[in-house]
Amino acid sequence: MTRIPDAVAVASLDTHRLIVAVPNEGPAEVSCNLPRPVAASVLRQLADGLDSPAGRCETALATGRPCPVHDAPASLSEATLAAGRQAAEGFARGIARAQRPAGLDALLGYVAASMADEEQAAEEAPAALTADDVREALAFNVDDRDQVLATLRDVLLDTTATRTPEQALAAARILLTAHARQLAALVEAEHNETRTRWGLNRSTRGLLTGYSNARRTLRTYADRLADEQALAEGAANEQVEP
Repeated sequence: MTRIPDAVAVASLDTHRLIVAVPNEGPAEVSCNLPRPVAASVLRQLADGLDSPAGRCETALATGRPCPVHDAPASLSEATLAAGRQAAEGFARGIARAQRPAGLDALLGYVAASMADEEQAAEEAPAALTADDVREALAFNVDDRDQVLATLRDVLLDTTATRTPEQALAAARILLTAHARQLAALVEAEHNETRTRWGLNRSTRGLLTGYSNARRTLRTYADRLADEQALAEGAANEQVEP
């Protein structure tokens, strides 16, 4: 017959900072809104507390409470603090004897170490290539003879930055947008030079019209890429926001 508990406690991160659930079967679950090093320290303190004695004499060890003779503090304030501390230690000791699953100390130590390892790995992981990084590289190379080519070189040479397919696509959109606008500017320069040199007549009308169409096509392509990138960044920001 399955045992039915007398009460069920419901806890959430709205009311608790750290929740550790250890089922009879399966892995433990840890939820917290504390920094990982702090949570790891709390778990280590909890593991240490499960093995600490309730008091200094046989009476305290037998009852799980501080002995009124041997464990009496020197002052009332110290007595209050010590009584609360000894009661908590006695409660933890009682749980360790009666209700604690085998290997709970090792489990808590493992969870604490895992959280600390994950935090360290996150700190040591190289930064990802972001859209802002590509834009900053474009701005840095603004005085280069070919701004987009120099930026593409820098992005390809930066092997320390990790990049997902989405981040690589964002970099490609930004660079191709800049390249298309660069080509549109070159076509416009050719258009203006031709018109200035030869004027608008029957011989140059077709050529100038071709320049105008090419310039408009390149600008339309650049605007489409910029719009796609803006939509992608907006969707990513919505996923990050709670």
